[in-house]
Order: sequence, then C-alpha cells, then structure tokens
Amino acid sequence: MTKRRKIENLAYSFIKQQIINQIWLEGMQIKELVVAEELGISRTPIRKALERLEKENLVYFKPNKGVYVNKRPLGLKEQKDRIYFLEVLLQHVLYSLEQGETKVSEKPIEDYLKAMQASHSDTNDTFEKSEIEFWKTVLTYHENDYMNQTIIQTLNSLYESSVSATVLLDKSRPIKLTHYANLVDYIGKGNYTYARREVRILLNQLLINLIQGVD
Repeated sequence: MTKRRKIENLAYSFIKQQIINQIWLEGMQIKELVVAEELGISRTPIRKALERLEKENLVYFKPNKGVYVNKRPLGLKEQKDRIYFLEVLLQHVLYSLEQGETKVSEKPIEDYLKAMQASHSDTNDTFEKSEIEFWKTVLTYHENDYMNQTIIQTLNSLYESSVSATVLLDKSRPIKLTHYANLVDYIGKGNYTYARREVRILLNQLLINLIQGVD
C-alpha cells in the first residue's frame, strides 16, 4: 500500500468514525481544512476519502457549498424493524379495505406494475419510485392519512438506509415483481385475504435477503 493510500485511509477512517459514532451529526458541514489540521495531513487525501464516503451514502456534496453529513444509515436491526412495521401497517390497510368492501381500480396499479417491470434492470431508482406510487395509489382508498404518510415515509427510509441495503433491495426486484403481479390481481378482484398473504410473503422474503444477502 502506498503512503498516499495510507493517508487517504486514515482520513477515511477518521471521518467515518466521527459520523458512525454520531460525533458529527446529520447536516453538519465537513471542512477539509479542519480535518487536515486535526490529522496533520494535506487536503487532497481528505477529498478522496470524502468521495469514498459519498458512495457509502454517509456524506453528500452540495455544489459550491461543501460537504455535509448525510442521514445516519440504518443498522440491520433498524432495517428489520421497519419491514416488520410495514407489514403491520399494510396488513391493517388491506384489512380495512376488505371490511369496507372497497373496490380499487386495477388500471392505475397495473400501470405502476408495468413501470416496475420496465425498469427492474435499471441502475437508478425508477423502480422504487414506481413501487412507492403503487402504494400511494392503493392508499388513496384508505382514510387514515397519518398512517398512509407513515407507510410512505417508512418505505423511503428503507431505500435511503444504506448502500448495502439498497444493493440487496435492488437484487430483490425480480422477486418483488412476482408478488406485485399477484397483488394487482388480488387487489383488483377485491381478494384482500390473499393480498394480505402476498404482502406477508413479500416482506418476509425481503427480510431473508437483508439478513442473508442475495447471491
């Protein structure tokens, strides 16, 4: 390992620990000069270290303004907790729709399924945006706005949780498509018993993928 790389790793480890240990909190600006003086190194390896940390979603760059601490990435337990939480909320929503004998228009949710199918190989977040719109459409039939907003916020927090989680969720897209195709059919037919089962299977599969990884 070259001396330059060792210095870059030093800066990388120092900044990462400050963030992970919550010494530097979300939204705080990271000043290269301050880090350079703290570690007794030049600013060049610090910039390289920050670029690595940006890829890990720990920091973000604001053009012409600087580098800032990103939202703290969720740990595995926090990711699992959110998936369990999502299951409880979605089960309640589907049960409420069943009790109200609610008829959900199949065409809009089918369109979002097609958008997911078309973007499942993309490296951007088009798939996840279509997935969120799918649930937003279903939730328009559910009257509890606070619960609806919580579901969408929880979904967003999972997608923004960490690079590793995002990679695993990306690899789960083919599995998701199978379950969403079934959900469109069940919800469109008002078969909420099977829709609830489908949600349970889907989220359990995501849990397994997060815990074990996806080959």
